[in-house]
Amino acid sequence: MRNPLSPATYFQRNPGKVLPMGFVIVLCVFLIASIATMVNSIDLTILTIYGYTRSFTYAIPQRVSLRIPEDQIKVMQADPRVDRVFEGSVFFTNIKTVMGRFPFVVLGLTKDNRDYLLKRVGTELKEGRMPAEGMPEAALSEPIAQNKKIKVGDIIAGPTDAGGISGSPVPVRCVGILKGPVWFAVTTKSFCDTTFITTPRTMIYTTKKPEDLFAVNTAMLPNQNKQNGKLDPKKLNLLSYQNLVAELRDSLSSMFLIMGVVNGTVIFVISLMSGMLANIYFTQRISEFAVLSAIGYRRSQLIGRIVLETALLTTIGWAVGAVVTVTFLTIFKTAVFEPRGLIINPQDLYAYKWTIPIPFAITAFAVTTIAYRLMKLDPVTIIERR
Repeated sequence: MRNPLSPATYFQRNPGKVLPMGFVIVLCVFLIASIATMVNSIDLTILTIYGYTRSFTYAIPQRVSLRIPEDQIKVMQADPRVDRVFEGSVFFTNIKTVMGRFPFVVLGLTKDNRDYLLKRVGTELKEGRMPAEGMPEAALSEPIAQNKKIKVGDIIAGPTDAGGISGSPVPVRCVGILKGPVWFAVTTKSFCDTTFITTPRTMIYTTKKPEDLFAVNTAMLPNQNKQNGKLDPKKLNLLSYQNLVAELRDSLSSMFLIMGVVNGTVIFVISLMSGMLANIYFTQRISEFAVLSAIGYRRSQLIGRIVLETALLTTIGWAVGAVVTVTFLTIFKTAVFEPRGLIINPQDLYAYKWTIPIPFAITAFAVTTIAYRLMKLDPVTIIERR
């Protein structure tokens, strides 16, 4: 004989009545986790695009000059944690993001410095070749090539670029595809110096220990109170990982606020609706609990069964919902989202924490419903009706 207080008893006897409620939980988890993942993708996109600045930092002169003053270069070189300081040139190629078209830096470097930085960011040539000296050529990371939908031999920047920043007065072709953990693009310094005469030159520095880079950045030019840094903010601007992320997050703060309000509203409404559905689900079973109460089971035992049954149902539903969400987002990640500049993490644990209110809402409504009804029931009346 099955134990009537077992949380699995009703599931085994009435699977057809349990499945709809389970499906609602799966759907709620999927909807909330998907929305939260999409919201988090804005920040993840920024961190991914500028991920290369975790390995090195570059400085650009203020508008009054095309080059970093010599005294500022000496300050960078004087820090014992700094490994190498060298000049680089730049131009831009436009990439698609969820915020619109963004200019992505193509670094013009000498062969020695290029090889050094590629090793630094863990990137190597996968297809094609490296840019020839002085030629309008560039090598791009795989994600950039996929974002721009180009292959070796295609033009990555030119005078007719639409949106963002016009990349180059002459067409620049992709001659190589790079493979590595970060978005990265390189060309030759000689090409940049002869083509982009009025573009400011950058100074790039790395640290002997990669983990020291952020501390060096803060010492050189902190985000707050820049006048307290070693470098002069009137002469240059430091494009460090911390500065770039802080500035972009600040510029997108209104978008984050709106998305946060929308996300919170959706979570509240879905949690409330799932709780109301749980109320209907358990109300339809009130006679079952009334009979158990009439034949001698204590109300505390029945409420305990409700809690265990709800916990089992929501746990299974949450697990299935999480699997469905990860599967769906993984499939659409490379096929739909990333080509449109939306970088997502299907396994983002931060997104799934927003689904936690669902089991609490369901349990609260279920326990309240049954406890209230049992308080008003008379066991003798139930037996007489049977």
